[in-house]
Formats: sequence, structure tokens, C-alpha cells
Amino acid sequence: MHEDLLGYLLGALEPHEMRRVARLLEESAEARRELDAIEKSLRPLEESYEPPEPPSQDLVARTLAALPPMPGLADDALEGAGQENAVQENDSEGLRDLPKLEPAVENTADLGYGWTDWLGAVAAAIVMVAVIMPALAAGRLEARKTACQDRLRQFGTAITQYVNHSPQQRMPAVAETGREAFAGVFMIRLNEAGLLSDPDLRWCPSLDQPSATEAALTDLTSVPSLGELHHANVDQLRQIQQFAGGHYAYNLGVMEENRLKSPRFESRASFAILSDAPLAGISKATQHGRLVGHNATGINVLYEDGRVRFLQLPALERMPDHPLLNHRGEVEAGVSVDDATLAPSWRPPFVNVLQR
Repeated sequence: MHEDLLGYLLGALEPHEMRRVARLLEESAEARRELDAIEKSLRPLEESYEPPEPPSQDLVARTLAALPPMPGLADDALEGAGQENAVQENDSEGLRDLPKLEPAVENTADLGYGWTDWLGAVAAAIVMVAVIMPALAAGRLEARKTACQDRLRQFGTAITQYVNHSPQQRMPAVAETGREAFAGVFMIRLNEAGLLSDPDLRWCPSLDQPSATEAALTDLTSVPSLGELHHANVDQLRQIQQFAGGHYAYNLGVMEENRLKSPRFESRASFAILSDAPLAGISKATQHGRLVGHNATGINVLYEDGRVRFLQLPALERMPDHPLLNHRGEVEAGVSVDDATLAPSWRPPFVNVLQR
């Protein structure tokens, strides 16, 4: 049972296995206690994770500075210094023969180190830096992308638990109008159900959190409650709607029987639930370069079956069911029960919806 619970927590089981474990958790208090113990044992691993630091911007300069001096320059400098000393001595003690000048260090050429060796060392240093820096950058990108995928899997586990306690097995709902008519309310509902273990999970490792100036009227260290949402003034409401969902995009809902409803959970492999969010919205005309794309390479998408896929930007254009657009090519709720549309926290389910 331990392996099944671990797979359930990580979202690594097949859909039918996820449902089986979910039923077990509903029926067995012991299984729920063991799941809680596993989650607590894994938490230190997540808290101690730190993406590798990028190479310093002055790496090339410091590498070249560590090379030995260029042959000829050291000798010229020594000769100039010796002549200056000789002139000073001649002025103070009168006319006499100049002393023989001995350089403080031997000529590098005497040691078998010449122009060819120096240029070879410089070329080797440049090649080394040129090879290492892209590898370090790629490793950093991959580490952050993987950390983001892990967070999405944790969201997937929380959503599965939410659905199991929903009478109709539906996901968190975005309201059709009013203060709860924004995608980020998805996160507030998970938190209200006690399924969000850490509020910081909503911030993508590849991006910086909003500054204190941007979010001066809301607390970024916690997810607001529904009560705070409904009692906020206009300016606070705007910031709550903008930042409650963090850096991620959430399902806006679907049209079912001519009404907006939250999607019914069916473990579909092609139905998107969450993803990295667009930076400033997305439309047909402004798609490329406006995604939280891990250096504009692509986005992570969590699907209903619990799997997380990394979609490259060119692949998004060719997908029959674009995760960030509905079947009409709009950033609005899905036009059918199988049409998934994801949007950043502040987005309403429809463009003309009043959010207060």
C-alpha cells in the first residue's frame, strides 16, 4: 500500500489506479494517516531544493585575468622601471656609470613560454568558457523546469482529492460573474478545502515573485480566503484577482447545457487543468514570446489524468486542442465539455464579465 500511496501523492499512477487509491483513502483512516506521513517525509526534500546558481557575468574576464602575462610586456615594464631607478641614482650621486639592471623576474621566453603558448592558453580558456556556460545555463533551465513540473503534480494530487469530495466529481469552479469570476479562484477553493500544503507552490521557480510595490494591498505569503475576497475594497479586489493564482494558469470552466460549469473529472489524457501562465495574456496575434516559457521554449501542462507534459511553443500551434485557447481561438471558457481553456489568475471566464 505504501508504494500506491507514494505514486498517488506524486501523480504517477494510471487513472484507474488513482481512482482505486482515492476510494481507499475515503474508506480507510489508516491509509489517510499513512498518506499524511509520506507527504510530511517528502516535504523537507522540496524545501531544501535550490536551483543551481548561474555562472557569474564576469567569468570570461576572471578566466583571462588568471592567465600569465603576455611575453614581452613584463620585460618592457621591468626595463622601464630599471631605467627610471638608474636616472634617479645618477641625479643624486653625480656622474658615474649606470648600474647594471637585473630584472626582478626572468624573461618568460627563457622558461620556454612564448607568444604561441600564450595565444594557445587564451584560445583554450575561451573555448572552455564557451562550452561550459551553455551547459550550465541548460542545466539551470532543466532544473527549474523539473521543479515546476513537480509543483504541477502536487496540484494534480490536491485536485484529485478535491474531486473525490465533490458530489458530482467536479473540479474547483470559476463563477460566471462577480468577485469569484476569475481563474485564480481555483487556488482559493483548493486552499479553503485544506488541500494546499504550501502557498508558495503557486509561484513558478523560473520567475520572480511580484514586488512589494506591485502587490502592496495583498499578502503574497498566503492565499486569501473567500471571506477576504468578498470584503476587499475595489483596489484590494483587483490585486487579489491578479495574484491569488500566482504564476500559473487555471481551467476557466466549460459550457454544459448552455451554462458555465466546472469540468467534471473524467481522467482524460487530453484535457488540460493547469499550466504555466502567459505573462501578459495570450491571443492569436501575440502568442510567441509572451509565455512563461522557461526561456521562451515552452510550457508545462498538467492534464486530467495526472500527467505533466512539456509542450514546446511550435507544438502549441499545431495542437487541435490548444490548452490556452478554446475551440474558437479565444481565451474564454470551453465551448463544450471537452474543450479545456487555461488562463492566468486575473482572467474572467468571458471577456465581458463583470468581476465585482
